[in-house]
Amino acid sequence: MAEFAVKGNNYRFKKLFEKAGRGEDITVGFLGGSITMGCNASDESKRYVNRIFAHFQEMFPKSEMTLVNGGIGATTSQFGAARLYDDVLRFDPDIVFVEFSVNDDNNDKHFQETYESCLRKILTYKTEPACMVINNLFYDTGFNAQEIHNEAAAYYGVPAVSVRDYDWPRLQSGELKRDDLTADGLHPNDKGMEIIAMLVNDALDEIASEPADEPAEFPKKPLTKARYDNAKRFDNRNFTPEIKGFTADSKPQRDITDIFKNGWFSTENGASFKAEVEAAVICVQWRRTIKRPAPVALAIIDGDEKNAVTLDANFEEDWGDLICLTKVFEADKPSKHTVEIRVTDQPDNNVPFYLVSLITA
Repeated sequence: MAEFAVKGNNYRFKKLFEKAGRGEDITVGFLGGSITMGCNASDESKRYVNRIFAHFQEMFPKSEMTLVNGGIGATTSQFGAARLYDDVLRFDPDIVFVEFSVNDDNNDKHFQETYESCLRKILTYKTEPACMVINNLFYDTGFNAQEIHNEAAAYYGVPAVSVRDYDWPRLQSGELKRDDLTADGLHPNDKGMEIIAMLVNDALDEIASEPADEPAEFPKKPLTKARYDNAKRFDNRNFTPEIKGFTADSKPQRDITDIFKNGWFSTENGASFKAEVEAAVICVQWRRTIKRPAPVALAIIDGDEKNAVTLDANFEEDWGDLICLTKVFEADKPSKHTVEIRVTDQPDNNVPFYLVSLITA
């Protein structure tokens, strides 16, 4: 029997299974971080995403199926809400799996709002896709964000499968060994990926064997402020700011995981990026780098230099550059604002300050 953290409503799944059973084309989408991307799997076929997709193909061999993997490492549902259409929904998925439970912070209700908006965007999309939440875990502590994620899932009748609820008790009892599942305590290896897929596939099989529920009624009010329902991402493909000392990056992007592309960069002290936006929330997406010393910039809203936010590009880890998403302004309702990114400390080594995008909600 499948182990659901949230049983949810099965109506959309039953409609999906009927469609696939008729041999119609099906698109299976995933949205998440590095685990969804497949970090530490030995090859693509061992990723949990591909194992679940293979299970769909086994369930419905007459259906032509397309896999859309919207996993980007070191990203949260805050970025997910802004990129959901471009990276997943524009492919018209019939089902979307959402995984951010080790990227979002369970102690920060902000992430319940951003996660809820991901679910709301999926559930209100024109294809009326089914949706399932996946709760992964930190293997050394059992920590994840499933409390705030699954509260949102339950509110919308979205099933949730918790890898934490399966793995953590078995890790504590010794039935499972940490090093058999992960090398770094975060990213599952092939065995860890196998367990994720097993739990999701068991849930899909159980849903397939059940009678259909009545359609779930979409709540009239959101659980949170749900400001990220209208999240937008601005980069040099869709936005022209006023720049002095910044250059638009014209190098082609390989795929969505090639994240430091389509932005603006500068190696000039005093360089300035200025824009006007209408938003309740303004976020700056930028790069922190292991190439030190690195530049420092300020994010200045409405000319208020006294309360400027510092963007220090020096990254003290050694595993690679980090894409950061920093909230620099927040209000309950949208209004017009000016945004300036100003480089204030440019080292002589020509390591650039890289501004990836602005995100508003």
